[in-house]
Amino acid sequence: MVDKSLTDYRGVHDLGGLLCEPFAADEHDYAPWEKRVHAVRELLATKGLLRVDELRRAVEGLGAEKYQRLTYYEQWIWAMSQIMLERGLLTDAEIGARVEEVRKRVGADG
Repeated sequence: MVDKSLTDYRGVHDLGGLLCEPFAADEHDYAPWEKRVHAVRELLATKGLLRVDELRRAVEGLGAEKYQRLTYYEQWIWAMSQIMLERGLLTDAEIGARVEEVRKRVGADG
């Protein structure tokens, strides 16, 4: 049995020691957009613009609702965006404009 006093201090991401549903640990193919997100993270890290600990902090800071709603790579996108905003490398307007471009492209193709 899990001590409730310990779970009071857990973040939504911290599942160690808790009972969870079984999951498939099989390898799977990544969607092209997931591969691109991973590549962007690698590029930012190579350029010294993103550290793994920063990404983890931002993902863990999403809040329970957003953390549970977003997929793994969606969490990365959100976290990388927040870090770029914090560093002053991007503005909300620049991110919003790019998101709108992607929405139009996906809407036109799909």
